Amino acid sequence: MMDLLDLRDVQLTYKLGEQALTVLKRVNLRVRQGEMVAILGPSGSGKSTLLYILGCLLKATKGSFHFAGHEVTSLTADELAELRSREIGFVFQQFHLLARAGILENVMLSAHYNHSDTRSAEELRAKAMSLIESVGLEEHIHHLPNQLSGGQQQRVAIARALMNDPALILADEPTGNLDSKSADQVLNLLGEIHRNGRTVIIITHAQEVARRCQRVVSIHDGVLEAAEKAGERPVPASLGDAGDVHLTWDAVLNHSRTAWRNLVRNKVRSALTMLGVTIGIAAVLSTLTLGTYTRSKILETYETLGVNKLVIRAYPRWNVKAKDLKGPKFEGVNQESDVKPMRHLFPEIALISPVIHDWVRSVEFGGRSFDQAKMIGVTPEYFPITNSVIAAGHAFTPYHVSAHSRVCVIGAEVAQKLFDRHSPLGQIIQINGNDSKQYSCLVTGVLMSQTSNNEWSNPNQQIVMPESFLALMASRWNSKPNELDIQMASGASAEDLSTKIKQFFNLKYGRSAQVNVDSDEILVAQMRRFLNLFAILLASVAFISLAVGGIGITNMMLVSVSERFKEIGLRKALGARDQEIRMQLLIESLILCLIAGCAGVVIGVAGYHSLLYLASKLFPKVHFDWVFNWPAIGLSVACIVVVGLASGIVPAVRAQKLEVVEALRSE
Repeated sequence: MMDLLDLRDVQLTYKLGEQALTVLKRVNLRVRQGEMVAILGPSGSGKSTLLYILGCLLKATKGSFHFAGHEVTSLTADELAELRSREIGFVFQQFHLLARAGILENVMLSAHYNHSDTRSAEELRAKAMSLIESVGLEEHIHHLPNQLSGGQQQRVAIARALMNDPALILADEPTGNLDSKSADQVLNLLGEIHRNGRTVIIITHAQEVARRCQRVVSIHDGVLEAAEKAGERPVPASLGDAGDVHLTWDAVLNHSRTAWRNLVRNKVRSALTMLGVTIGIAAVLSTLTLGTYTRSKILETYETLGVNKLVIRAYPRWNVKAKDLKGPKFEGVNQESDVKPMRHLFPEIALISPVIHDWVRSVEFGGRSFDQAKMIGVTPEYFPITNSVIAAGHAFTPYHVSAHSRVCVIGAEVAQKLFDRHSPLGQIIQINGNDSKQYSCLVTGVLMSQTSNNEWSNPNQQIVMPESFLALMASRWNSKPNELDIQMASGASAEDLSTKIKQFFNLKYGRSAQVNVDSDEILVAQMRRFLNLFAILLASVAFISLAVGGIGITNMMLVSVSERFKEIGLRKALGARDQEIRMQLLIESLILCLIAGCAGVVIGVAGYHSLLYLASKLFPKVHFDWVFNWPAIGLSVACIVVVGLASGIVPAVRAQKLEVVEALRSE
């Protein structure tokens, strides 16, 4: 029968500071397939260290170790993990069962890391059930480890060791924590496993346990007292390639199920940890959405007040010299030579109207008089440019402008003063100019009352008539339009358009035209910058709260890793590779963040809609709208993933760096 294990001149030395401590000294040992061997020695003799080397949990400092003909000392950490998962079953003195997992889950733990096993989940479950029945624990299938006796827990560990049909069973003091009856049951099970053809090695300090084995090898102070002379090594048997752990869908599902079970076992702590991320995501989504919504509503309000309006005021420069003239001398804005060309030259202009202003002494009708009226001569485009609303009647038309018609639209205060409760529509009012000129016009409409702080140009006191007619009736100095009211096209820049219009007048009239530009766009730009800054500040506070939630998850995961040193060591001993441990911790963190983040998105959407609804009830002018800011929702989802990965990296790296033996020995 060939050798399964072959150790030659194996030595293991620990470094304690600058000192070297040799635990094993030139150990030579051969174990053939199918043997049942006891390694006997007192505490501190090095027998457990020898077990760790035989189980590929530690690497020898010197010497060679062949497992079924393969040199173990040259294998990588992943290859050693693969070897343990397929060929070695461990039975520990402390049992090392997952405390909050049932018997079935504990037994199936070994199969979780055997990547060469092609059996389906149903077949693995059936195999685990069969093993549980073989160790006499089928009636305790739903119990947790703390509900079992020591002997029963050790039988669960034996069933777990057999799950992958390993070639070697390593038992470390398997009866050390058991009463005599339970110890006898465990030894009988190990004897039966040996009789079924498996190699069994028992580490013990008890002579009565050693006598149950075929062969006894004694160890004392790191030296095998019954060391054997090594013979010829047989032809190596193939153990297969360890290969790489690929992130397959099945692997993700397996790790997700494991991570979910771990989180469910700590419901309260998981819920409290997720609360921070939930609040953070809800804050991020709410602040971004409300910030964007408020910004758009404020800017819309400003636009309704005319922020997309450009007012060009052009006056003749009376002291201009002849050399400064580039063409005709400017005397006022002309509809044909100025307004029409600008329409074609500048697509940024959506609407444009020349404006004539003229003060009058009084306006009269039916014995009533109003002496604060101001005459405005415009084209029909003036009304949409200034957002003027006709409350009654209608505005004049382009035909009225071209025909110099004597029609007008009066402001709300003019209508109240002159007509009281009577309708002014169709009535003719008398206008007394400052230069003793008198004329009349037919009222075709009444403007809706507007709130204005502009005493010089109160829209409620205006009488609006065709620009062509007022040019004939106005005083000499006011008969030429000196103002252009412009509504810009969507997306146009007030600064760019005003520069172009100034250049237009300069090229055409030289310095004879003095052109000034007024626009609320500057105010809006400042408001936009303020709102953007305010939104950034709100989002920063929200992201800080999200970061705090992520730190909370990191802390919880670090605490979890510290509490699960033995579990992580056990998983590694059963064949889990470093990247699998890392993957499991990252998936746990991602699951926490996904659940918390989804709850945060729901709470955030419900929260800001509740605020909008409450605002609509408290403030009648505020209308409730359903608002779904998809970029903000997308950013929130991205934050969930980023926080999940970021908060799990440190715990995952710490877990994967744990040494198997140190983790198993941790308290």
